Amino acid sequence: MNQEQLPTRVLVVGAGTMGHSIAQVFAQAGLVVDLADTKTETLDLALKNIETNMSTIKKFEGLSSNETKKSIKLTLDKIKPTVDLPAAASNADIVFEAVYESVEAKQTVFNILEKHILKETIIASNTSVLDLFKETNLRYPERLVCAHWFAPPHIVPLVEVVGGPDTSEDVVNQTVSFLTSVGKRPLVMKKFIPGFIANRIMMAMADAAEELLDSDAATPEDIDYAIMTSVGVRLGVVGIFQSLDFNGLDLIAGDRSLNELPDYLRTKLQNGDLGVKTGRGIYQYEADSQTQSLRQRDLSYLAVLKALEGSSNFRPLR
Repeated sequence: MNQEQLPTRVLVVGAGTMGHSIAQVFAQAGLVVDLADTKTETLDLALKNIETNMSTIKKFEGLSSNETKKSIKLTLDKIKPTVDLPAAASNADIVFEAVYESVEAKQTVFNILEKHILKETIIASNTSVLDLFKETNLRYPERLVCAHWFAPPHIVPLVEVVGGPDTSEDVVNQTVSFLTSVGKRPLVMKKFIPGFIANRIMMAMADAAEELLDSDAATPEDIDYAIMTSVGVRLGVVGIFQSLDFNGLDLIAGDRSLNELPDYLRTKLQNGDLGVKTGRGIYQYEADSQTQSLRQRDLSYLAVLKALEGSSNFRPLR
């Protein structure tokens, strides 16, 4: 596969929680997808789950029953369930591996793939924790890349992409181009680090939540309620670092001396870049745009809050 020619036939290995949903993404984009697993019952369940996923999406989109049935059929017709991985591998333009998190399991899959796929066929693993670049062996390591999706893949747009020391730059670029072509929003990491970005931050949040529980400061219901009704409204709009810009980087620095600050924050303060109020912080803003930036932020927050309040699960029972 080259950058000018995107794949037309995709192999997804593993039909479980992530794999069936990843296959759905490609099938909905009109691609033929071989969905491989070792168990026929897992494949049968995968197809049922895809049908349920699509029914939910089409109901949200307001499609009629007939339109929904037609759309589901078109998608399912694109998916070819199989327990014959070698045969499916021989037809693949690109492979997405989504088996469970075990180096041994993934190495077994890689061994089969490398016997049957073309030398230039990309192998993209869904792992975010295992350093497969160090812990597995491939004849052609330049084609191995991590493409980490988020549950449920057919809804969440982000896919974190990272190559290893031997991964070809073209392989990373081709993977990004392909994911973009099916409606995903890939983000390329500068290097592999366990957990990547989102899961690593989520794990830090989980550690903090566990500390609150252990200290008997709050209940699980309290913690979820606090997150859902505060930072949960904000993070989808401004993320972490832009949120600091709105707070003011001088406020974030507090009474710490410059030497006590992390490098990125020390540099900003030394340059007088304090965030939205100075027109430049972690991000750059248009001159004299504080009022406009605050207005745009608040309108976005209101839109998110309105959408969240439309969900029956937004306010958990307490």
